[in-house]
Amino acid sequence: MSAAYTPRWPAILRRVETRPWAATILAAIRADFTRWTRELVIPGPERPSAWSHHYFCDGDGAPLVFDAATPARHACSLCGRVYLGEPWDGAWRTTMHNAAAVQAQRAALLVRLSDGQEPRAELERIAAVYARDYLAYEPHGVNAGTGRVLPQSLDEAVWAVGMLRALRWAGDALSPATCLAVDAMARAIVELLRPQVGMIHNIHCWLLAALAECAARLGNDELMAWCRDSPFGAETQVIEGFRPEGLWYEVNAHYHYYAVAALLSYREAAGPAGLSARAALRLSRAIAAPPSLAYADTCLPAYGDGWADCHVGDFASQAEAACAVVPEAPVDLAPYYERPRPGPVRPWFGNPATLPGCAEIQGRSSVAALVFGPDDVPAGSGDRASFVWPCTGIGLLRSASVRLAMRFGPDGGWHDHRDKLNVDVETATGWSSLDLGTSGYGSDFTAWMRSPHAHNLVIVDGARQPAHTGRLLESSARHLVAESAWEGTVLRRSVEVTDGGWTDEFTVTLAAPGRIEWVFHGDGRFAAAERAGAPAPDETALRDVRFTTTERAGAPAPDETALCDVRTLLVPPDRVLRGAWDVDGAPRLALAVPEGFEAYTATATGNPNGRPLGVILLRGHGDHARFHATFELSSERPRRDSRREHPR
Repeated sequence: MSAAYTPRWPAILRRVETRPWAATILAAIRADFTRWTRELVIPGPERPSAWSHHYFCDGDGAPLVFDAATPARHACSLCGRVYLGEPWDGAWRTTMHNAAAVQAQRAALLVRLSDGQEPRAELERIAAVYARDYLAYEPHGVNAGTGRVLPQSLDEAVWAVGMLRALRWAGDALSPATCLAVDAMARAIVELLRPQVGMIHNIHCWLLAALAECAARLGNDELMAWCRDSPFGAETQVIEGFRPEGLWYEVNAHYHYYAVAALLSYREAAGPAGLSARAALRLSRAIAAPPSLAYADTCLPAYGDGWADCHVGDFASQAEAACAVVPEAPVDLAPYYERPRPGPVRPWFGNPATLPGCAEIQGRSSVAALVFGPDDVPAGSGDRASFVWPCTGIGLLRSASVRLAMRFGPDGGWHDHRDKLNVDVETATGWSSLDLGTSGYGSDFTAWMRSPHAHNLVIVDGARQPAHTGRLLESSARHLVAESAWEGTVLRRSVEVTDGGWTDEFTVTLAAPGRIEWVFHGDGRFAAAERAGAPAPDETALRDVRFTTTERAGAPAPDETALCDVRTLLVPPDRVLRGAWDVDGAPRLALAVPEGFEAYTATATGNPNGRPLGVILLRGHGDHARFHATFELSSERPRRDSRREHPR
């Protein structure tokens, strides 16, 4: 196979000398390198690492604060609650191992782009410790296979990619003895990870990327060919994992770009022959597609197990790397820098998360930009239009006042929230109804966020939908109709955007009578227009809405329900419930309540923009129902745009 894509170090040096943005990145890398030379402590094999998804607060879903100096004390970044012992100590060790891989990358870059022996010494220290102790780390696994240094095959692969890439970039910087030990470590990584490749999944893309780095280091052509052509090799991952429109089958942006980063990492190590022309074009399409889904502030919807504060620009490093690693198709970088946010330098490997205290810069701020991107980013058009992706199962409608998306496609696997026909909305007046996404998978708070009541749905018998595929029935630039059906249950939703708002009609037909609930949420607390004679608050009215949690020894007890301030609403004689959410720019709602249905309002937690989340719920019993809602926006502009002022 062809050689890996190798950074052109002389050209990168010239870029640093002639482009201020490149010089700024290199200066930040030097500053972070100096800091982590002092703070990096490589956890030994005496105690196992643990799943990083445990590093979140059970009460509010916020991440815990990683502090290199406190391996046994972990505080919530939002409420300050302190967690002690396992699994949080083990998750701290996982974060420190990943910090070591990032530090190895900084050292390799400084070996190539600056003078001095300190980067060589730091790289030698990190590589020698892991190569010496690798087999002393006991194999262990949780949720996604087995790792040694890290707690599962996925994390092991991401760490291995970062470490081996850094050593490949550094050339002959290591001592001969450490080189031999690293070769032995690479063979052990192959022995551990190769048997675990076995499905189309973002995790297995990372296993292939790590194995390709091992093959490149060891000169193992047989292994490299297997990474490309085996039944679950990279070629199959690209063609079957990405829908024709370019979105990864797990739907949410986080896992989409996670798979993209893995496959770009694979091709970097494998070289041009690592993918066919067809697969390379599909991978390029995966860079172009997601910005189409973005809200006005460039935040991407948190579909499924997505992360709420997730902006297009957060994934600029993948687009930058694709410029060099997928040369078959030009990559448009402009959408990734439409609204750049200041941030730390993102490493080009695996998990894009960075740690507190790193130097922050504005604009182009990634290792991938420095190493793989073009000298300059061209301006973009900024045009946005309605579209439908029938294979992915997403339709997005736009008018002058509304951006509304509905999802109806194939099941997205384990990360799918089983919420076919869910809609998410953003208005030009600053109001929104967002997908809540998820928190750390080890956090009890995530049980609420995955529940059907956290979505804009019709819910049957209080249960999540089974895994299934919906279907598109009609579509135009302003109108969308889709259907979701399983075991005699048929749900059909028709949405239409107008210049002044949108309409939403939902019909449900059941094989046998059951409980039917219509749920919709949005920014602010909902207040009904008709208050005279309205019943008093009834906190027990929705007591049967509960969210399954996973109990852990020593974990704080979760709340029984995320719905609070429950109130029974008076349904007017004409059966049309009218009202609005109590924030600037909110739409006025007119909701037809079917005969026999009761209406409730409540508030809930987890709104990605930090606002209160006002919930409307209609509940009844029968074998069919029709819900019709009209949302009308004021012509006045909001006094301020408060979206995402205080993200979760």
